[in-house]
Amino acid sequence: MILYTPMQLELVLAGLEQMTHYPERRTTVNGVPALVRNVGGREELVQLLSTDPKDYLRTDLYPGAQVIPSR
Repeated sequence: MILYTPMQLELVLAGLEQMTHYPERRTTVNGVPALVRNVGGREELVQLLSTDPKDYLRTDLYPGAQVIPSR
């Protein structure tokens, strides 16, 4: 990725070293394939990986939702 900006590089990258990375993994949440991450001891939905449009209309599945993944 190329970023064209008139700002100084130090301003663009300020705070980068304080960012926290949480590893993500693929699993199934309520029968729907999804990407989740463990944040502070709880599972958080990051992204749905389903090809069924109806899954994206479900009110219990949204980014940031606390979930219990199927094993």
